Amino acid sequence: EELRKVLGDKQLGMHINSDESMALGAAFHGANVSTAFRVRHVGMADVNPFPISISLNDLEVDGEEGEKKADDGEEPWSKHATLFKALGKVGVKKTIAFTHDSDVFCSIDYEESAFLPEGTESSIERYNVTGIAAFAKEMAEKKLGKPKVSLQFEMSTSGIASLIKAEAVVEENVTIAEEVLCKDDDEDEACQPKEEETKEESAADEKKDEEAASEESTEEKKEDDAGADSDADVEKKDDAEAEPEKKEKKIKKYKTVEKQKKKVHRKALEVKSFHVGRIRPYSAEVMPESREKLNELARKDKERMMLEEAKNKVESYIYQIKNKLVDDEENVNKVTNDKQRKEIKRLADDAEEWMYDDGYDADLPTFEDKYAELSVPFEKILFRLEELEARPAAVESLTKKLGKVEELMTKWETEKPHITEEERKEVLDKVAEVRKWLEDAEKKQKKVRAHEDPAFTSAEVPEQTKDIEALVAKLNRKKAPKPPKEEKKDEEEKPADGEGEGEEKKADDATADAEAPADDK
Repeated sequence: EELRKVLGDKQLGMHINSDESMALGAAFHGANVSTAFRVRHVGMADVNPFPISISLNDLEVDGEEGEKKADDGEEPWSKHATLFKALGKVGVKKTIAFTHDSDVFCSIDYEESAFLPEGTESSIERYNVTGIAAFAKEMAEKKLGKPKVSLQFEMSTSGIASLIKAEAVVEENVTIAEEVLCKDDDEDEACQPKEEETKEESAADEKKDEEAASEESTEEKKEDDAGADSDADVEKKDDAEAEPEKKEKKIKKYKTVEKQKKKVHRKALEVKSFHVGRIRPYSAEVMPESREKLNELARKDKERMMLEEAKNKVESYIYQIKNKLVDDEENVNKVTNDKQRKEIKRLADDAEEWMYDDGYDADLPTFEDKYAELSVPFEKILFRLEELEARPAAVESLTKKLGKVEELMTKWETEKPHITEEERKEVLDKVAEVRKWLEDAEKKQKKVRAHEDPAFTSAEVPEQTKDIEALVAKLNRKKAPKPPKEEKKDEEEKPADGEGEGEEKKADDATADAEAPADDK
């Protein structure tokens, strides 16, 4: 309705929603302010809706400036003006100029406006502009006037006002000597040619004299030839006389005059900015404080998550207890007595009531204690319930494994004769020890009631065969000894004369040596 009032009879486009309109407007604005490429300007302009003012005062250094003014009976120097008007364009600069001889304290603030949200701090930024007093003193020593101070402010395209440049300027009128060209009719004695031009003129005259002398000698040589053409020479001479004489080059004359010129003394001033409001720009000084805040927030978030997790854990455990007592009542009754069931049910009911009463605002350690109070007795029940099936299965598995080991030792008597009887006996002795442990453990378990802690657990059973498994693996890796190598007999060769009897004697001796051990055995 407000748009129709402004636009009049123009039809409003209703084909996009609010999110799309913001995205489209942002795209148009980005195209307008982009410096990377040019597009057709979209008829929209950004403005600063808030009026911004500037205040200038003398910069006090430990109260000295104020006391000095009070002693002199003068009012403190100050200026106030609107720097940027409401609904003004952004991306513009404005300069404030004034004459002053002391350092300046500058503040820019929001002015009271209907556009300014309620509760907004008026302070934007503060500046200490120094260097004016020192520059003014330097100029005073030269008997010059007070400096003219210029402060340049910018309203950025983001709508942020700031001081970007500060300088002081003093103009001095100085007298300088300057040479000026004299007019032709100027008869002032001060008009004199420059020394360079005088030298050039003298050199030109000398050159002309030399050329004239050269021409005279040439004419004397040609006098004899000139008689025949006397008439022609007379005509040429008349023509030469008729020609106008060449104009002599004028000598420029100068005189020295005094002129007044302005000399500008310029001084860049030092600007130190700071903020006094709650909201301040980020800086290196604020970084440690920000990190501490972020770490504290992260710690609180972690504690909150851990607390919520602890609450859910306790609540779900309460329902787990109640459901287990009802859904698996038959098996639970096998490992508990009536007193234990009533106690665990009472703990679950009390914990549920506590959660929605005193435990609503409880901290993390309290919930952890409540979980331990519930889990310790109930976990024992669950453990006994689990062992009800796991322990017999573990005993059965152990018995089968021991039987297999005994069968393996019997088999090795023939398949692995290199494993000695003592080594096999060591294995069988360990098997007997495990069988003895299992027999004693089962006797103790028979004496334990179902609702009491078991005499041994299913986890202890497989541990008993570790030594046996290590020993069997070691013997299994034992290699059989290599068989003795057979000596190859050389083919019999026919003995030479006189050597037959000696060879036969050696063979008989070797046979006797080979048979002797066999007889001993």
